[in-house]
Amino acid sequence: MRTSSQENQTVSVNANDDGDVDWKTLVDLLREGKSAEIPCPKERDYERRATQIVKRADRKGIAVDVRRGEGVLRVEPRPVASGTEVPQIAREGTGSWEERKERQERREALRAERKAGRHPE
Repeated sequence: MRTSSQENQTVSVNANDDGDVDWKTLVDLLREGKSAEIPCPKERDYERRATQIVKRADRKGIAVDVRRGEGVLRVEPRPVASGTEVPQIAREGTGSWEERKERQERREALRAERKAGRHPE
């Protein structure tokens, strides 16, 4: 669910009745270079959601800044070195087939290590 709010392209991403964030909408907004606000009605939601946001955006190749506000977390895509443009991989959401395969293999190796009780350094 999206509701446009201001000229600076900040969009509120509403949570459903269970309190779950619409992650697909959030990632789409970040890829478009827009900022988003996620409601955090409870104190414990701030840290948990901030961690989730960073992890999910990172998996999609999007660098983000997360700031705490009054009852919300404000998420902004971090500009690349050239200025205001969102990275190419974040806009497209894809890399080459080899890059995707390598990332998948690294994720699977990390999962296997965690499952075996070993923690990578």
